[in-house]
Amino acid sequence: MFEQKSARSTPSAGLLEGTCSAWRSRWLRASWGLALALGGVACADQQVVIGVFTPERPRFTPPQKVATLNDDAARDEDPTLTGDLLEIHFMSERGTSQDIWISRRAGLDSPWETPTVDLAENLNTEDDDDTPAISNDGLRMWFFRGSAERSGIWMSERASRDAPWGEPSYVDALNPGHDDGTQAMNPHVDLPELRVVVGLNGPDTQGWDLAIASRERPQDEWGEFVPLAELNDAGDQLAPFLFDDGRQILFRSGDDLYWARRPGTNDAFEPPQPLEEVNVPDARENDPYLSPDGSILFFSSERSGGTDIYEARRIAP
Repeated sequence: MFEQKSARSTPSAGLLEGTCSAWRSRWLRASWGLALALGGVACADQQVVIGVFTPERPRFTPPQKVATLNDDAARDEDPTLTGDLLEIHFMSERGTSQDIWISRRAGLDSPWETPTVDLAENLNTEDDDDTPAISNDGLRMWFFRGSAERSGIWMSERASRDAPWGEPSYVDALNPGHDDGTQAMNPHVDLPELRVVVGLNGPDTQGWDLAIASRERPQDEWGEFVPLAELNDAGDQLAPFLFDDGRQILFRSGDDLYWARRPGTNDAFEPPQPLEEVNVPDARENDPYLSPDGSILFFSSERSGGTDIYEARRIAP
């Protein structure tokens, strides 16, 4: 079922060496906000700013519940945001089934509006619709639908951020082995839309395992899934979030969130590390979403007794 696909090459460290000394000097004089603005530069010794290749796992401030988004009587999880962080989609059980809800805000310092299910009318059915993953521009959405007829990953598009979502379609390429009993869910498509990571559960997995597929261009069909064997174990691995051109990943293993890195997209991931300041004992942390600049982490947690959406700020390197 799985076939290894060729990985895209990444720039060698040697190409960056000439800029490292000058860049370090600028960075040391810069404020934290300026460092974020310069997030595309990395040096040969891997001294970097947020959102770019880093030798150490990201660290975060104590998480805070996003009160406006949560309903204390319902399960709220699976947050996914547009790249400007002004629109969030998430799953909530505050209706009669698991549905995708939407909230917006006027600016990064503005409060979230009261979530509504009306804006996601075409995304929801009487079946369970959850684990949404929205594109950076907010015009494409991948999500899981637990349909009795075609359970798996679906996709919807819209013409603009103000337009309604179109009628979803079942994505055959993202549901490998479905006819043989393999289930796919928790899709995450990376920022350039060239890689997708999902959770798979079927005859060839240990439970829920992570697998990745790629393509050369966003308009191309997805290639075959390849298991991320180095991240999978006998437990469940789900809710992947791939970033940094495929070199870093966040995901859930068991009841905790983990981070892993790899030197290049054709390399195996190194042993994952738990996000210790985000995880709490006796509660499940799930569904990580990291902002494009790497500065804000959204996720769901059961620490309050129910399942709610939280956010944490990344600590400067």
